Amino acid sequence: MHLLESVLILVALASLWPLLLGHDSAWYRLWLLGVLAMMVWVAQRRLRRVRAAAAEAKRKRDAARGPAGPPPPDS
Repeated sequence: MHLLESVLILVALASLWPLLLGHDSAWYRLWLLGVLAMMVWVAQRRLRRVRAAAAEAKRKRDAARGPAGPPPPDS
């Protein structure tokens, strides 16, 4: 899926060039709306992966620290 996301990002970047060169038509505007929808999808997937990685890192950090609780009493 990473490859698909990367290809969609490249397509989105390439889709901006006609606009920069002054091309304007109804089908092109529809195409840009579709590209925007694809970019929202890609952003959501990537954000979900980043959040999952952060949660996993937190779990590992907490596991390395040991159980949380009061310190052992001095005997």
